[in-house]
Amino acid sequence: MAKIFALLLCALTGVMIGVQGISAILWTPLGYFISLFITSQIWLPLLLGIPHAVRLIKNKMIRPAIIGRIILTPIMWIVLLVVVGAIFGYIWPKAANFLYNNLAFNYGGWLGTFGILLSPLSRKTRVDYYKDFDDSYKRFYYVSKIMDQIETNAEK
Repeated sequence: MAKIFALLLCALTGVMIGVQGISAILWTPLGYFISLFITSQIWLPLLLGIPHAVRLIKNKMIRPAIIGRIILTPIMWIVLLVVVGAIFGYIWPKAANFLYNNLAFNYGGWLGTFGILLSPLSRKTRVDYYKDFDDSYKRFYYVSKIMDQIETNAEK
């Protein structure tokens, strides 16, 4: 999946150079990578974290309080984006208008967003996310269940 999006980013940059000029070499990847980072902070907890947590709660391996923590992360990011966007638009309106109207930046951003929304289809993404999930939320696990699962996985 990553290779496909890398090729799409290269193709989009080439198209944007034809439309917007040489500055698209900067703006397309910048929009892509900013979007990858921000949308991963908002959407991955919702797309992967909540279903994984529900499965663990159902198997009585983790405390239900985890759901509130998972939902809190996207809410904090959305509030941060709104506040920073409003302050940026108020302090530096010409720059905000430039970014708003910059096709290469916006198309790169949309490509990054689609990359994150489609990333749960990749097995590697799911495995990496679940490992990070376990590392981040290990204090919510019931200790005895974790030890049982570790022993079961070690036997396999």
